[in-house]
Amino acid sequence: MVGIVVVSHSILLAQGVVELATQMTQGKANIAIAAGVDDPENPIGTDAIAVMAAIEQVCDDDGVVVLMDLGSALLSTEMALELLDPELADKVSLISAPIVEGTMAASVAAAAGLPREAVIAEASSALDVKKAHLGEATSVQQDDQQNGQQDDQSSDDNLASIASQIPDGLTLSFEWQVQNPHGLHARPAAAIVGALASFDADVVLFKGDQQANAKSLNSIAKLGVRCGEVIRLQANGAMAQQAIDAFTLLANDHFGEAAQVSKMLAGEGCLGDQGEQGEQDGENPEEPLVQCPENAAPEGALAGIRVSDGVAIAPAAIFSAAMPAVPKREFAGASAEMTALNNAIAQVQQDLTTEAAGPHGAIFEAHSLMLADPEITRALALMIAESVISEQAWLAVMEGLAAQYAAAESQYMREREADIWDITRRVMVALTGDKGSALTLTEPVVLFARDLMPSDVASLDKSKVLAICLSEGGKTSHSAILARAMGIPALVKTKGCLEQVHAGDPVILDGFAGHLWFAPTADIAQALELKRQQWRDDIENSAANAQAPAITKAGRAISVLANIGGPDDVAQALACGAEGVGLFRTEFLFQQSDALPSEEEQYQVYRDIAAAFGDKPVTIRSLDVGGDKPLVAYPMPAEENPFLGQRGVRLCLAHPELFATQLRAILRAHAEQPNIQLMIPMIATVDEVQQVKALLVQQCAQLGLSDTGLAVGIMIEVPAAVFNADALAKEVDFFSIGTNDLTQYVMAADRGNSAIAELVDYFQPAVISAIAHTCEVANKAGISVSMCGEMAGDTKATETLLSLGLSKFSASAALLPALKEIIRHS
Repeated sequence: MVGIVVVSHSILLAQGVVELATQMTQGKANIAIAAGVDDPENPIGTDAIAVMAAIEQVCDDDGVVVLMDLGSALLSTEMALELLDPELADKVSLISAPIVEGTMAASVAAAAGLPREAVIAEASSALDVKKAHLGEATSVQQDDQQNGQQDDQSSDDNLASIASQIPDGLTLSFEWQVQNPHGLHARPAAAIVGALASFDADVVLFKGDQQANAKSLNSIAKLGVRCGEVIRLQANGAMAQQAIDAFTLLANDHFGEAAQVSKMLAGEGCLGDQGEQGEQDGENPEEPLVQCPENAAPEGALAGIRVSDGVAIAPAAIFSAAMPAVPKREFAGASAEMTALNNAIAQVQQDLTTEAAGPHGAIFEAHSLMLADPEITRALALMIAESVISEQAWLAVMEGLAAQYAAAESQYMREREADIWDITRRVMVALTGDKGSALTLTEPVVLFARDLMPSDVASLDKSKVLAICLSEGGKTSHSAILARAMGIPALVKTKGCLEQVHAGDPVILDGFAGHLWFAPTADIAQALELKRQQWRDDIENSAANAQAPAITKAGRAISVLANIGGPDDVAQALACGAEGVGLFRTEFLFQQSDALPSEEEQYQVYRDIAAAFGDKPVTIRSLDVGGDKPLVAYPMPAEENPFLGQRGVRLCLAHPELFATQLRAILRAHAEQPNIQLMIPMIATVDEVQQVKALLVQQCAQLGLSDTGLAVGIMIEVPAAVFNADALAKEVDFFSIGTNDLTQYVMAADRGNSAIAELVDYFQPAVISAIAHTCEVANKAGISVSMCGEMAGDTKATETLLSLGLSKFSASAALLPALKEIIRHS
C-alpha cells in the first residue's frame, strides 16, 4: 500500500487532518506525521530528521506520497530526501496538493490499494469538487483552456480521475449495452453497488465521456444511463478480475431485471424515459408519461397527472414540512462534529432498516443505500475539515446532490430529487431535534402540498387523508408509488392548485380523469358523486370477497393469515381477509427506541393485537435480531459472519435476561387471549427447543401460572432443522417455513448479494426438496405446517406448495385477496 506522510508546521493541524483521513478510510490507510518541533515555547516548525523517520515508517514497495505546508515544510522535506538512501528516495513523491483535501483524497486512494500514480492523481484533483461547486475552473478545464482544446476525446485520455491515471496493462474492462426498459435507475444501480462494494478494486463506470464511481449509488444514478446506451466498467486492483466477473454476471441478468427486459424485448423495444415501472405499481407500462395540458381541464377544474384512481369529496388541508434551520453555534471541533453527523445518520439508518422490513420496504432500502454512499461521507469530511458545523455541512452536501438529480436528463432521475430531500430532512431532524409542527387532522380531507416525501406518505392516516393533490412531484416518484399502494387517489403536477385553494375549501379530486374541481356545476357534482359511490362499491365488493374462505376446488380448506409488524398493520390485515396472524415480527418493539421495551409495554401490545383478531390465531415470533440486525438499546459485538452467528434463538438463549422479559409478556397476554401462540426463529437442534420450553416453565412459575397450554412452534429456516424435522416434530406444536432464510442457507447464497441472485431462488430444486420434506414430516406427525416467507405470497408458487401438503399460508396483508383467489381456483 502507498504510504502517506503529512508534513506541517503545526502538530495539531497534522493530527486533525490525519484523524479525518483515518475516519474516512476506517483506519486502512498507512499514514505518518512529521509536524512541529520539540520546543514547548515555540512548537511551530518542521524537522528534516522527523520527516525522514516518517517516510521510513510508512514506505514499502508501493512507495510514499508526501503532502506539505509551504515554506520550511517543503525545505525540510527536500532535505530529508537528500538524507535518505537513494533507493528509498526514488520511491518518494512530493506533491503540491492542498494538505487537507489532498490528504483526504490520497488516503482514500491508497487505502483502496491504488498505485502511486493514481494516488497522486486523486490528491492533485482534490479541489475539483469544490471548484465545480463554486463555479471555478477545475484542473481539467484549466488544462483545456491552456491548450486551446475542447474536451472531446475519450474519457481514458482526459478525465482527471483514478480510472484515467491507471497505467496501461493493469486495467480490465467490460462493455454492455443496457437493455433495461428504464435504464440504470435506482434498483439496477443498487444491484451494481451491492455486487461490487466488497471487492478490493477500483471500479469506474463510463457512459461516453462521463464517469461514475461504481461503488456509489448516487454517482451511477447521475450518469442517467438509458435503455440502449452502452456502458463500460473499468476495474483495477487486487480483485479487478473478480469485480469484472461479478459485473458480467449481473449484466447478463440485466441487473436483476431479466423478467422486465424479456417482456420488453417481446414488445416494442425500450420504454424510453417513462421512469421506473414495476408490476407492483399496477400500471400499464405502455401508458405515456405526459403532463395533461392546462387547457384539457374543463371550466371550474385544474388538470394534473393521474397517479392513483378514485374520487374524493372533502375539504382541503395544506401540508408543509419545512427543513429544520441550521443553528447558529460555534464549530465544536472536527471530531465532535463528525461524531454528531455519524450518530444522526446511524439513527436514520436504524429507522430505515425498520421501515424496510414493512410494506414497500424496497423504497426505504434504496434510501438506506443513498444514505450510505461513500461519496457523501467523503464530501462531509472535507467540509468539516474546513471548520463547517455538521448541520451546515450536511445541508450543503445534500443540496448539491439534489441539484445534480434535478438537472438529470432522465425524468425518472429528476424525480429521485424528492428522495434526496427526504433523507436530508430526516438527518437534519436527527441533528437538530427540530421536527417542525405536525399537521393535525380532525376530519377527512384532500391533502394539498408542493410535494411529499416518501416518509410523509408512509405516515399518513388513511382514514383522514382521502386524496392527495401535489403542485409538483412525479408519477414515478416513490411518494406516488406509496400512494398507489395505499389506495389513496392522487394527482401530481397540478399546476396552480396551491395558489387557488385555501384550507377548508370544499374540493373534488377525480383520480380517474386527472381533474381537481373547485366549482363544478350541479350536474357535474352529481355525476362525480355517482362516480365516487361506484368506486367505493367496487372496493367493498372486493373486500367482501376477500373475507370469504379459501377452499380449493377439491373442497380442501386452507388457512390464509397475515404477516404483521405491529398494531398499525392490524386493520389492513383484517380488511384484506386475514384469518389470523401467521407471523408477528416483534422486532419493531425493540427497534423503535433507544430503550428496551418493558414487560408491561410488550404485554399490552401482544394482548391488544390478539384481542383484535378474536378467536383467530395470532403467532408471535420471539425476538429475531442478531449480528446482521443490531439493537441500539442492546449493543452486541460485531460478528465476522453475522448470518452464521448469534441471531434469533441463539442470541435469546445467550441473553436470558432479554428473552425472559418477552416470554413473561407473552405468557401474561396468553392468559387473557388464548388465541396467542409462540414461534421460535433460527432453531437448529432439539436441545434449543428444550431450553426454550424450560425457560417457559420457569417464567410460568415466577408468574404463578400453571400449565397455560401455550402452543409453541418453530421456524424451519436452517438446513439442520430440515434434517432434524422428525425429532423436532415430537417437541413442538407446529412448523412454519421461513423461505427467505431457508433459501439462502440451503443455497449458501447471501440473499442481499445481487451478483448471485439466480441462486437465491426458492424454486431451486434443493429448496423445494427441503420444503417437501418438512411438509411430509409435519403431516405425518399430525402437526400443522405453514409458510411465512416471501414464497407464501407468490401466487406463482401457490399450487406447488399446496401439492406439497402446505396447509397454511401467511403473507403481507395486501397479497391476501389474490392469494385466496388462486387457492379457490386450485
